[in-house]
Amino acid sequence: MVKEKLGRGVEAARRLERHLEEIATNVATKDTMTHFVNAGTEIVQAANTAVKQLNVPEETKLRIHKAEKEVLLAVKSAIEVILKEIDKEIAHQPKKSELKRIEIKQAKRKSK
Repeated sequence: MVKEKLGRGVEAARRLERHLEEIATNVATKDTMTHFVNAGTEIVQAANTAVKQLNVPEETKLRIHKAEKEVLLAVKSAIEVILKEIDKEIAHQPKKSELKRIEIKQAKRKSK
């Protein structure tokens, strides 16, 4: 029964990963990517907790760790997208006006 639950959890994580990848290629806003990062972090934490609490075979642990690595790589990718968006916003900020001293020379008048 435990193996079945774990197997279903791994398959659900794979489906989630495929779904997230599909969405991320179509909609990559900062908010969306932030939610992906949060979801990925939750998945990794849940998997670690499950492995610690259950008597999981070594092969399963290895597969879970590989899945965690993929989730973390997805999170890393999401963070890179967010950083690119932030860089774009920074680059498009209007520059502050600088005050420059301009000397005005008075023209000499011609005498009549």
